[in-house]
Amino acid sequence: MTDVFISYKREDEVRVGRLARALEKAGFSIWWDRGLPGGESWRANITAALDAARCVVVVWSHGSVGPEGAFVRDEATRAMVRGVLVPAMIDRVAPPLGFGELQAIDLTRWRGAQGDPFFQDLVGVIRAKLDDTPTPKPRGPNARVARRIFYGASSSAGFAAFAAFAFNTFGVATNVCTIPGPQPALSDACGAWRLGERPTRDERLAWAAKPASSCQALRDHIARFPEGAYRREAADLLTARRVTTEDVWSPSTRQLALFQPQATDGAPDEAAARAKAVAAAQTQADNLCRGFAATTAFRFRAASPQPQTWTCAKGGGGVVCGFDGQVVCQLDERATVERETCGPRPG
Repeated sequence: MTDVFISYKREDEVRVGRLARALEKAGFSIWWDRGLPGGESWRANITAALDAARCVVVVWSHGSVGPEGAFVRDEATRAMVRGVLVPAMIDRVAPPLGFGELQAIDLTRWRGAQGDPFFQDLVGVIRAKLDDTPTPKPRGPNARVARRIFYGASSSAGFAAFAAFAFNTFGVATNVCTIPGPQPALSDACGAWRLGERPTRDERLAWAAKPASSCQALRDHIARFPEGAYRREAADLLTARRVTTEDVWSPSTRQLALFQPQATDGAPDEAAARAKAVAAAQTQADNLCRGFAATTAFRFRAASPQPQTWTCAKGGGGVVCGFDGQVVCQLDERATVERETCGPRPG
């Protein structure tokens, strides 16, 4: 069984080849479609390899997210359903619709170095997939910020301490940014500089205010803070979301045709004859409406006969009436709805 299947657009073959070789050097067995024969055997080989792979790395690029990248997106969808998808990005592109919840590892500036922190982030996520362990926190974004500060900073005797802080070596930045005293101002300042894996003030407040267990709130948070400190946690919660079904009953009405024949015994006058016909029609109306409750989709509540066309005449020692009309059935209608929950399972 192959460790890693690489899904990519053919026009990116050169760049993906460099990635495949680097992942092989990192110790993974790699499958990609270079050198496969064409025709039906090509498709069959890809499908078999995709289904057998323990991890699928999809490479987002201008080509794979564009109109001609349908096969790449189809392969990514299959992998996401299985929970083995790891997205990587080699061009500055937005992921296709439906894949925004998974953080794509940024390889847009990677030039093939094994020690590059972003490549190491990819290696770490793949190993977590293969070992079924929690996804490690990314180090690439902090390293990039630190490099920018490094090149902008002047040499000084305090550079070693500065570098340790910028690179979060041994958790220095995290420890400093979470000192209990001047909080949350210190943490917010670190977040503004992307240091110590701390959120910005806006992200901190948004995270604290989001409704508990709301999957949509997590999606909204990721969309608003795509590189935020809580993005990984939000994505993990979404990946572990729970979907339950629930029956919801709501009031509903249905109309059926109703015919009430004239009675055989008369009433003193027409008003009394009409009232007598409506009362006689009630049993028929109830029986018609209860027919809905014979299924599991409805519950019967009431039936209301509604005459529309009357026919009255003398007879039966008085006045007799009948009518054509309808019965309005008062029902409860069942709908099965899905509810999704993202959060810790109840104890």
